[in-house]
Amino acid sequence: MSKVLYDMDSGVPGVRLATKVDEGEIFALLRMLHHENGMFGLNPDKVIAGIQWATERKGGIIFCIDKDSHVVATLGMCIACDWYSDDEYLLERWNFVHPHHRQSDYARRLLEQGKWAHAWFKRNGKNMVFQAGINSFDRTEAKVRLYARHMTCIGAYFIYGEPPLQPWKYRDAALKIEEVNRKVRGMPAPYNRGVVPVVEAVIRASQRETGDVQ
Repeated sequence: MSKVLYDMDSGVPGVRLATKVDEGEIFALLRMLHHENGMFGLNPDKVIAGIQWATERKGGIIFCIDKDSHVVATLGMCIACDWYSDDEYLLERWNFVHPHHRQSDYARRLLEQGKWAHAWFKRNGKNMVFQAGINSFDRTEAKVRLYARHMTCIGAYFIYGEPPLQPWKYRDAALKIEEVNRKVRGMPAPYNRGVVPVVEAVIRASQRETGDVQ
């Protein structure tokens, strides 16, 4: 796994903790995020409450990157635990970079800040694993590869059924799956195990973690 970008005491250079003053700009960025990737309707009150959960230090954490005195990238996390456990961990809710700044390393730096948060908690006596993932139809393979280069792959996430928003993206993805299935149907192993490229990226990331690369 690649070298970390953070300093143990101060975190990643250029990344800071969000405050109440940032709430409006963070909300605007999350509306952009929803416009790009949202599969379900937007409840502004819930979004604002989620932002304030962090800015009011109730159990959320939001990190920001500024450019020209404006927030242009943000990572949101909350302290969570799974349904079967009381063990808490840091769960990423979003990692979003303004479209005008997509050629930067901001997404990577925010990931590193999430890793720093884990290290900070651990140094202070609490093992808070940082868990992050991708829920998107757009540029999915590139996002998977980014995360896979810097974090351990522990599985995958799937959806069945058209979501209320942007159902055409679901249909396009489903058609690509069917095209691959038709192509490999009847072929001998291992050629009959072909999948769409984004899933292949996940599989290879998982194999790399276990040393079972084929």
